[in-house]
Amino acid sequence: MDRLGQLLHLGDSALPAGGYAFSNGLEGAYQLGLLNSSTALEQYLRSAIEAAVFSEIPFVHSCYNSSSADRPLAMLAFYDAMLTAPSVRRASLVLGKNWLRLLADLYPQAGLVELRRRFAAEQWPAHYTVVFGLTLCAAGFAEDEAQQLYLFQILRDQMSAAVRLGIVGPMEAARRQAALYPHAARMLAEVAGWSYLQAQRCAPQIEIAQGVHDYLYSRLFQS
Repeated sequence: MDRLGQLLHLGDSALPAGGYAFSNGLEGAYQLGLLNSSTALEQYLRSAIEAAVFSEIPFVHSCYNSSSADRPLAMLAFYDAMLTAPSVRRASLVLGKNWLRLLADLYPQAGLVELRRRFAAEQWPAHYTVVFGLTLCAAGFAEDEAQQLYLFQILRDQMSAAVRLGIVGPMEAARRQAALYPHAARMLAEVAGWSYLQAQRCAPQIEIAQGVHDYLYSRLFQS
């Protein structure tokens, strides 16, 4: 129960990491009319999973590889260069800072207080994906646990955003999220062993939706 309880705790939407404030492009896609049907929403969510797997999971994997994890600044700079939407960059930095502070408090024995000091002292960009991988590794979680938790958070936050925007109801959101777990598992298998240098962007429509967020007439989310 101890390990399972810790994973469930980190996956809880009540955890004060701030993810509830961001839609990761879903709000922009909705207001652009890209989610005007049940099929469109399904395709969007599948694309969101695939985008996360191909562009984010290689960074999580590299955080478990000592040759990369010992040089976090290189990963952070590479990740920063891959971001195209200013709102997403801001969200990544806010979430990364929040997550690092939270994990340092929850796992003081893992050396994360010192890692947090290092980020602050050297003014490293605390991008969420890299911070997530580094902290989960330091806290003793297995790589597969970290990857599954990362994708669960993506799905959880996207479905939560869809509910709050009125695109689907809570029950429909729960059903859709559960149905997407097998797809997420298949996608994870496709990128097994990829380093961050192999990360790639593959969902241009989502990036367009993310890019227009700052120009929406009214917004519920920060990104």
